Order: sequence, then structure tokens, then C-alpha cells
Amino acid sequence: YDPTPEVGRRMMLEQLPIGGMEDAETLTYRTHRISRDLQIWLVENRMYRSNNADPDGPEKSIWGAKQKQWLQDTLKASDATFKLLISPTPMVGPDDLRKTDNHTNINGFRHERDEFFKWLGDEAIEGFAVVCGDRHWQYHAIDPTGIEEISCGALVDANSRPGRAAGDPKSTDPDATIRQPYLQTDPSGGFLLIHCQPAADGQPPRLTFRHYDEQGEVLYEHTKRPIGAVGAVD
Repeated sequence: YDPTPEVGRRMMLEQLPIGGMEDAETLTYRTHRISRDLQIWLVENRMYRSNNADPDGPEKSIWGAKQKQWLQDTLKASDATFKLLISPTPMVGPDDLRKTDNHTNINGFRHERDEFFKWLGDEAIEGFAVVCGDRHWQYHAIDPTGIEEISCGALVDANSRPGRAAGDPKSTDPDATIRQPYLQTDPSGGFLLIHCQPAADGQPPRLTFRHYDEQGEVLYEHTKRPIGAVGAVD
């Protein structure tokens, strides 16, 4: 039995009821304004994508044209201090060299990633960062464009593995162009906690990312501030 994409879509909406299972027009991507300072975008990387085997280029997409336009329009319209793209798959990495199924992969979907990162710079979208899943290790990585990505990693030890380092010849960044303020080298489950703190007592708003291990111990912490604030990394 080889289930079709439509069967997969129905099953997803049955288990994750973000829309009507029988509604063919239900969108599986959305944005939520969490507070004055924080807005999040949850994108769909399964339903609208091109075939992994297609040659990388302008026509190859994980998001599809409609979702991509929506993402750009809503990012441009947002006045949130911090804008988090919550992506099922990584955009910065690095990832394993052998793969071709995400935005970091050579011969994968890099053209779309590079085009999007350039658009962010051209439009001066401030306070942007990516939070990704699907990697079985925690990390904080910074693309040469300055785009930050934080991976939540694996939930439990049994599903974790050592991360790929920039400069690793078996990675998608053999030339070590990516900066890695944090890379989990000892396999461990855990979680990522994100805390948005509003401006107070003369301090600007802050967005803090904390990586924990499976036992609840803090492994790494990073705080993002608005551009121009003391300690800002953008």
C-alpha cells in the first residue's frame, strides 16, 4: 500500500486538527501574534513541495508559490520586535551532506533558501530568526547572511545523535562558513524554551532561547535583542 499525499494530508488533519479534515481548502500554515514584541510563523513543508529529485533552481520549492508569497507578505506587514519562523526542517544547518530533502542540502532546496534570505536583507526585515525541528541535536547556528537558526533537537536521549560541525567534509558546510555559538556534541534529549520579555526599567525587549537536556539542566542560553540595543547580534 502506497498512501497518496492526499491520504497523508487527511491523516495529519485527523491527528492534528488545525483545520477541517474534509475541507480541501484548509491551510496548514499560519501565523500567530503572541505579544506586542513576538510574532511566530508556522510553515508547511510537506504538502506543497517539489520532488526531492528535481534539479535545484527557481522552480523547485518546499513551500510552494502561494505559501511563499503569504510568508513574505505577512513578514513585511509585521511590526513585531521579534519574528520567529518555526520551520519543520532546517534552513541554516549544517546537515548531513548525503541528503537532498531540505533547504540546507546541496542539490536540495538551497535556491529557495538563498532567495528568501536575500529577500529578508533586501526588505530589511529586523528581529528575524529560525527555530527548526527535524535535527536530532541541539544547536545555535548563524548563516553568513547573519540569519540565526536554533534547533530544538531530540526530545529523548534514545533519539539523539552527535551534531554536524561546520567544516566537517560530510556536512553541508565543508568550508566552515557557518558560525556555531552552540553545537551539541554529546547526544542528549531535551527541549528548547523560548521566553519573550517586554521592555522594562530602561531595558529593551529580549528574546531568550534556552536549551535543556532530558533531565532539565540548562545546556545553553542565548538572548536576542533589537537592532541597536546593547548586546544585539543582528
